[in-house]
Amino acid sequence: MLLSQNAFIVRSLNLVLMEYNCGFQISMPFFFFSLDYTDESCTFKISLRNFRSILSWELKNHSIVPTHYTLLYTIMSKPEDLKMVKNCANTTRSFCDLTDEWRSTHEAYVTILEGFSGNTTLFSCSHNFWLAIDMSFEPPEFEIVGFTNHINVMVKFPSIVEEELQFDLSLVIEEQSEGIVKKHKPEIKGNMSGNFTYIIDKLIPNTNYCVSVYLEHSDEQAVIKSPLKCTLLPPGQESESAESAKIGGIIIVFLIALVLTSTIVTLKWIGYICLRNSLPKVLRQGLAKGWSAVAIHRRSHNALQSETPELKQSSCLSFPSSWDYKRASLCPSD
Repeated sequence: MLLSQNAFIVRSLNLVLMEYNCGFQISMPFFFFSLDYTDESCTFKISLRNFRSILSWELKNHSIVPTHYTLLYTIMSKPEDLKMVKNCANTTRSFCDLTDEWRSTHEAYVTILEGFSGNTTLFSCSHNFWLAIDMSFEPPEFEIVGFTNHINVMVKFPSIVEEELQFDLSLVIEEQSEGIVKKHKPEIKGNMSGNFTYIIDKLIPNTNYCVSVYLEHSDEQAVIKSPLKCTLLPPGQESESAESAKIGGIIIVFLIALVLTSTIVTLKWIGYICLRNSLPKVLRQGLAKGWSAVAIHRRSHNALQSETPELKQSSCLSFPSSWDYKRASLCPSD
């Protein structure tokens, strides 16, 4: 099986070399892509997942159910036999981590996938990859924390990322709110390792915001955006102060009303304020006899002292001399 696959690769390679020697000036990239060994029975996808080169596949014929797979590859620019990927030999998974195998983004890799059921080979698919073109970039993991007027976005990168695997990528943080989309591009190109925190500021309190993170490359078709993560920002300090001011105002008004009421009740109880519908008896008698206001005051003062000799001082409401007593409305007597 391996010999036939090697022969297939060598025959195709000789064909292209013959065309080149006959005078066709073919550039190196075209040379790589002219060797298309894609087998239509399988669908392959190479993606950068958390800065790991992950090759995944899917069978178009779902009636074929292999029990395990084996992955082999060779590099087009090197005269080598097919090499078996150790961590993807007799694997039951439908993907393979090729980070430690495919280290150069400037090479073309020919891949062969074999599917088995027990010891029987069910199928064999082949495909060639050029990482700089075929690689799709999955978004990194991230978390968001909302504050009053800003959001902290923490992007999680591996602790160590090889320079070859950074692909001259740019990190994009997309902010969405009420149909408005804003893009933020932090300056971290060429240094995507470890956790990175970015602050989206100047936001409106008590508003819902959603954030998406992705890696942007010159090939926009390879961009894969992360699912949105949303947060409702808490109310601002101004809103809290206004609410507190309202509550404080209500409490103050209540206390003032309570103090006034207590004062009036106390003054009435000690006799400083007489809340009665009728005038006092002494005042009515004095007005009937034509007494002056001073005489009425003295008479009532002496009467009060005779009734309560223990009081040293007393004060009652005095009436100005300009008051027209004849017009005072006399209420029914006690």
